[in-house]
Amino acid sequence: MTPKPKTKHRELPPRMMKRQWKTRKGISSAYYYEHPRDENGKRVLEPLGTDLAKAKEKWGQIEGVKIDSYVDKSIGYIYQRYMKWACNKKVSGLSDRTLKDRENYWRHLEPVFAHLRMDDFKPEWLLTYFENRSSQVGAKKEIKFISVMFNWAKLRGKCLIENPTTGIMRQLKVKENRDILITQEEYKAVHDAAAPFIKDLMDLFYMAGTRPEEVISFRFSHDKGDELVYIMNKTDRIKRVTIGKDMRQLINKRKALLKKYKVTMIDPTILFDDKGRPLTLNGTIKYWFTKAREKANITRWWQLKDIRPYAATQRYRKEGVEATRRFLGHSTEAQTRTYIRDYLGEETQSHELQTEEVAKVKAKNGESS
Repeated sequence: MTPKPKTKHRELPPRMMKRQWKTRKGISSAYYYEHPRDENGKRVLEPLGTDLAKAKEKWGQIEGVKIDSYVDKSIGYIYQRYMKWACNKKVSGLSDRTLKDRENYWRHLEPVFAHLRMDDFKPEWLLTYFENRSSQVGAKKEIKFISVMFNWAKLRGKCLIENPTTGIMRQLKVKENRDILITQEEYKAVHDAAAPFIKDLMDLFYMAGTRPEEVISFRFSHDKGDELVYIMNKTDRIKRVTIGKDMRQLINKRKALLKKYKVTMIDPTILFDDKGRPLTLNGTIKYWFTKAREKANITRWWQLKDIRPYAATQRYRKEGVEATRRFLGHSTEAQTRTYIRDYLGEETQSHELQTEEVAKVKAKNGESS
């Protein structure tokens, strides 16, 4: 049976319909496949989801037609080819963390931009996206990723227009970095209220000065006797942490718990919960760290990642910028100075009055004091 010509949503394939409704964040859409009416004249709608590209794929499966997810030179088409290139890390040089971040950016960008052709893209769409996105910090990162895709596509002849993000990034004003510097009292309050394995997590995190996702990946095989040697997730560079007395004591304590908690991992992590399972940031750690903060009844709701700048600023005050650079794993001192300045602000000394020098000048000029 030939479907009737569309009067609404003519951009959709035959028998595919769309419903829209207003939400707090804007207009939401859902797509359906309209089956022929049954013998009772009832119209049956089969849900296809809220993602247009995936809805078209499902429509093609029902109709027995194979269609591409995105049309040629659409942003979705370029994203697929970019990620295929990027996942070859020998060619792209990107880390696993960067790839994961960009996949996450695409989850927000896809419903808005995937179906648009790159050569038809207008810069003002980015401003609209930025203003309407619930997290403007996230929006700016996602727009930066759009810029990366445009540059990549243009270099390969897949895009003819100039990069639409040129000149607008500085206009997207957001506070991209955290500036919470916790105090020793705040750290101790949560530490005292935490479960034993969360205390060990906080202590190892503080001593190593690493990132949260890296500290939970530390394994006993990384312990080389005098050093803890691992690869930093963000940069893929090797970092060596000299094991001091306190860190050695912590590692030995965790090793003694392997048998007690029946840890069955072949190459076990140093940190695990009281049932011998590895820790996860958005699972075990989030739950138990939140409970510790609630029990501590702290005024500022600081996060686990705030321990890194807390430790770094203490190292900076005691040993200076070079020791802090090595501690953080930064490649340059300038990077470390910027990082520390975000938390401590600019440092200077008060200017002395120098009253004796002023008096001497006045006496020389024959002035009375």
